[in-house]
Amino acid sequence: MLGYRSRFSKHLLRLTIFASAMAAFFSNIVASSGQTRSEETHRFELRIENKRVVNDLKVIQVRRGDAVEINWTVDRRTLLHLHGYDLETTVDANASKTMSFRAHATGRFPIETHGEGGRHAVLIYLEVHPQ
Repeated sequence: MLGYRSRFSKHLLRLTIFASAMAAFFSNIVASSGQTRSEETHRFELRIENKRVVNDLKVIQVRRGDAVEINWTVDRRTLLHLHGYDLETTVDANASKTMSFRAHATGRFPIETHGEGGRHAVLIYLEVHPQ
């Protein structure tokens, strides 16, 4: 017959194995649900001249959870607005400014300039795809 300590050790071993299996199971569920974050930062260098993005890039594509940095340089003072994320930044002429954020919402979001008289012009789109 097994002693108390021996029965306790076997029970503890079974609990440890069960807990490890459950932890692995749930971490796989979280990883497959797109809740994980990319460790890499996606950087984009964009220059605006004459109210247009110079390099003809029309869409920035990232995945949900990605860290994103958009470094802007402009030829004249410009107010930029990333819709859907409600990020705004003003960039001075011949200076640079970085818009940094974590891509948390999926979809297609315009990045616009906001000019005098309330005029808005889409410069480029941010597309955030599911994981």
